[in-house]
Amino acid sequence: MLCFIEKLFPDLKSEISNLKSGSESISRQLCAWADSLQNSEIRGHRYLNEKCRKETRAQKERDEFLQLLRASMKKKD
Repeated sequence: MLCFIEKLFPDLKSEISNLKSGSESISRQLCAWADSLQNSEIRGHRYLNEKCRKETRAQKERDEFLQLLRASMKKKD
């Protein structure tokens, strides 16, 4: 679309070029974000229920506690 507009308004080429580079950057970011979601552990919205959310939250809290415990054990040594 921006390429078409650039041909219609050649006097605005630099501004349109800036818009094109910005939109390409946003597109790459969105693509990377979507890819990271597809490769995550979460299977999808319909599989997330309250039980699953609680289990995930509990696992995260356990991991954080173990990390703190390990750090405090290292300080004692």
